[in-house]
Amino acid sequence: MSNTKVEVKNKISIFGIIIRFFFGFLLPFVVINGLILFLFIQVPSITVFDEDSSEYENEKIKFTVDCMLPISEVKAYYEDTEIPYSKLDNIYTIEAKNYGSYQITAKAINGATFKVIAPVESKDVIPPAIDIENALITNNLLVFSIYDAESEINFDSVYATLEDGTRITPSYIDKSSGTVQFQLNSTGKITVHVEDIEGNPTETTFITND
Repeated sequence: MSNTKVEVKNKISIFGIIIRFFFGFLLPFVVINGLILFLFIQVPSITVFDEDSSEYENEKIKFTVDCMLPISEVKAYYEDTEIPYSKLDNIYTIEAKNYGSYQITAKAINGATFKVIAPVESKDVIPPAIDIENALITNNLLVFSIYDAESEINFDSVYATLEDGTRITPSYIDKSSGTVQFQLNSTGKITVHVEDIEGNPTETTFITND
């Protein structure tokens, strides 16, 4: 009878040791290390909103940053140059003044970093227009107006090519009205070339007579 009691006590003692080992060491070890691993592998995520804007200047890039851990750093770049951004609630906004690729990076407190590229492309594919109907050719002068309903005119791109291939530049430009003037020293065909600030080109040929 006494031997039976000893065996029962031994079994209870072993079971108690197992329980204490499981709850006192093994379970906390697994939980703590699992939690450490979970936090260690957390990486921020960046969501960029795809907004359809009709504006051709000052595009806005809006994005959010999410992570299980606190975010320690958010940066934005344009062509390797860091640029500012604003934040309202949990939405970040970049004023994209130029077209091209913008880089956004987010860093969590565990050091994990995530990066996205947000391209901003021109929506203007329509070239400028040269007002042919109201063009004036007189006294060796060619005078006409340029307009563009979408973008600004790149007046540095304006030039003309004469019939013999000679390239000439305007003798006068009024950027406020879009008026361009060429001094002509010969007659024949003169082809005018102009682009808008998005690089959309157009050409028009005028014929001058004696």
